[in-house]
Amino acid sequence: MLDRYRTVFRLPGAAAFCSASFVMRMPLAMYALGIVLVISAREGKYGFAGLLSACYVFGNAVGTPVLSVLVDRMGQRRLIVPLGVLHAGSGIAFAVMLKTGTPDWTLVPPAMVFGFSYLPVGSLVRARWSNLLDGRPELATALSVESVLDEIIFVLGPLIATLLATRSDPVFVLYLGIALVSSGGLWLASLRATEPPVHPRDAGVPHVSALRARGMAVLTLSSVAMGAVFASAEVSMVAFCGQHGKRGLSGLVLAAIAIGSATSGFVYGAVDWRSAVLRRFRLQSVLFALLPCVLLVATGVPVLAVCAFVLGLGIAPALITMFGLVQQVVPARSLTEGLSWIGTGLNIGYGAGAAMVGGIADHHGARAAFLVVVGSSLPVGVLGLVLRLRQRSALTEDRRPAVAR
Repeated sequence: MLDRYRTVFRLPGAAAFCSASFVMRMPLAMYALGIVLVISAREGKYGFAGLLSACYVFGNAVGTPVLSVLVDRMGQRRLIVPLGVLHAGSGIAFAVMLKTGTPDWTLVPPAMVFGFSYLPVGSLVRARWSNLLDGRPELATALSVESVLDEIIFVLGPLIATLLATRSDPVFVLYLGIALVSSGGLWLASLRATEPPVHPRDAGVPHVSALRARGMAVLTLSSVAMGAVFASAEVSMVAFCGQHGKRGLSGLVLAAIAIGSATSGFVYGAVDWRSAVLRRFRLQSVLFALLPCVLLVATGVPVLAVCAFVLGLGIAPALITMFGLVQQVVPARSLTEGLSWIGTGLNIGYGAGAAMVGGIADHHGARAAFLVVVGSSLPVGVLGLVLRLRQRSALTEDRRPAVAR
């Protein structure tokens, strides 16, 4: 089972850029939750906490496609350092304002700049893997590696965030994240040998968005729904633990989601798949849509943790197949942008879910908020079926003989 993983890590430079990106994107699982924990500790409410977290996420959602286009044109190294400086500066200003108790409305601009300046690290590293393994079956294993690492991040990140927030000053979560992004970014920028080639735009030639590729719009909409599932599950589970007097266990419950996802992602990457990626995505999207229903049976925090693990089993395979489809449908010159649109969709959905579910949890309880998770997951299954039909229709059209004129 491990042979496929050994193969990808034997590639020159693979272990280094994989490790550097792991450090740089660790705060993905810390920032949004950290903001919720800081504000909820300060005000005792989740409504504004979810709204401010959404501002950070929306800022990142705007920055992701813009910065990814620049990465494709200019290269990763030329953008990592200046964006890292902007990210660190805006993050420190945001943390200081949180600490000094400035009015709520003044926290929105620095939160959005903080999110905007965080480069799409997952897209950067997946573009490096695609550059090394283009057209080879090992690419699916490499994408599985990244999905498993993402889940490890979402195991460790919430645990670190809740530990810092409950045992010391919650604002330390932001400071630690800034340090990780800065150090990981400098490391990744130094690894020039594995950086994908630059695709500068010819003068006078307009940019054609990766969203124009067939199937990308459906994939992006699907990622929006996925993001809403992630946010609504995260906030509602934190609220559930708080309303049951176990707020300190919220990190463990969220980690259970990531453990379930990492388990399924590891198994997925070790299998030599014979079926097409499109067919696998259809099956994974339907499974992803159905699993959140298990949250409705949670009666206490221990049961919720088990439900969270089951929910997580559907995450990594769905994301792996989604990124695999992007690599197939988007041209190489726009690969980082195409991968980043999935991240943008996840962030938009996350922001919308976080903004909506916090108020529901405040006024109607966490159990009612679980209905938002279920409702957000259903479009993923529907869009997976739609994408399958659209792509099959495109293949049929491509195979028709040309009609003489």
